[in-house]
Amino acid sequence: MTSSVLLHGDHLSVEVRPGKGADITSVTERTSGIDVLWRTPWGRRDLAGAPVTGDSRTDWLARYGGGWQQLVPNAGAERTVDGVRRGYHGEAAVVAWTVESADEAEVRLATDLITAPLRLTRSVRLDGPALHVRDTVHNTSGEPVPVMWVQHPGFGAPFIDEHCTITAAARTVLTDAEQPGTVLPPDVRAAFPLAPAVDGNVLDLRQCPGPDSGRAVFACLMDFRTGSFAIESPSAGFGIRVEWDASVLPYAWLWQECHASSGFPWYRRAYVVAIEPANVLPGDPSPACPTRGQAPLLPAGTSWTSDITLSITDLR
Repeated sequence: MTSSVLLHGDHLSVEVRPGKGADITSVTERTSGIDVLWRTPWGRRDLAGAPVTGDSRTDWLARYGGGWQQLVPNAGAERTVDGVRRGYHGEAAVVAWTVESADEAEVRLATDLITAPLRLTRSVRLDGPALHVRDTVHNTSGEPVPVMWVQHPGFGAPFIDEHCTITAAARTVLTDAEQPGTVLPPDVRAAFPLAPAVDGNVLDLRQCPGPDSGRAVFACLMDFRTGSFAIESPSAGFGIRVEWDASVLPYAWLWQECHASSGFPWYRRAYVVAIEPANVLPGDPSPACPTRGQAPLLPAGTSWTSDITLSITDLR
């Protein structure tokens, strides 16, 4: 199994790991040498050396090195579907994928899942200052299958710092019902980018928290005019813009962890900002949102396709 595939262009260098979920483990802007993606404190782990505890959340996180994953057929806490346990954050991000073709600018990969009758394909392609990622989920069975689908890119230092600004074409933010973090109340809707804070003030979600803020946030962005968000980093001298089809992935999970959470797995060591296009709201049904966690049905023999573009915007 190929340990990694490296793509090189004039503007970007990208690493993809077929042996671990077809993860995109780095996206490096070549002028600055800065990788925009986050890396966990323990870095990228080989699956053979990761512990196996029998708890799907612990085992998934032990294999999580940061970067950009695809969460299929489950996202969030494990669930039982049709009598089969779908583990925390799903199977797709921990199994091996087959490289179908690769050159300096593009790699194509595929895998078949076991916990759901799904065949996944992924194309990762460089085109100037843009990275294009096309993912397809195909139902190989003769019956409809509920499928959660979340793109899971996390961004980290030195690209991310307290000088960054975040914009998104969302109209609404919905805080998590169970784990909204340190500054937001649970299960509350607000007009993005402003959200009520637990201290009675209003939090502007456009301002990126710094590493010493001790802030944690988990929420969901909704009601997108178009599927897009941008992060500008004056310190790095460039920004990123991410665009996708909001009719396929109508939500985006918002996760910020800024040395806030004690205990496993972060032990106050994580500084990451993630905006994750998704086809499902996180969590389980709540008073403010009874549709949380309701996975759409993928009809028998049909496919969904997601096209996401991450492009570099020069601020120098």
